[in-house]
Amino acid sequence: MEEAFTAYLLGSTGLVALVVDRITWATRPQASALPAIVLHKISGAPEYADEGEVGLLSARIQVDCWGATYAAAKAVAREVMARLSAAGAAFNEGNFEFQASFNEDEQDSFERGAGGEDLYRSRLDFIIWYKET
Repeated sequence: MEEAFTAYLLGSTGLVALVVDRITWATRPQASALPAIVLHKISGAPEYADEGEVGLLSARIQVDCWGATYAAAKAVAREVMARLSAAGAAFNEGNFEFQASFNEDEQDSFERGAGGEDLYRSRLDFIIWYKET
């Protein structure tokens, strides 16, 4: 699912104009170029009915949008929001059918990098419903 989700994000020309291909899972390489996106799968589980798994899964995906300025981080976050929040209808990517995507939370923060540089983050949390095809 992770590769398909990344590919779907990279299908947005507006997002690619900002981050190029700088979308990673779990960590951002130290001192790597900004803006960038780091994705985290916070939770996920299959859905069940009386007869067991129904083939539908849900995942909470945290999308950290990083920038050297607050404006840069927010620009990336707005593009992610446009790509995912508008995905109320199903979309296919690779071997996955994404049923729906819902924004659950948004939070902004600031930190100082190891080299003293400013790092701004806009964090978005999405609930993603999907199935493997």
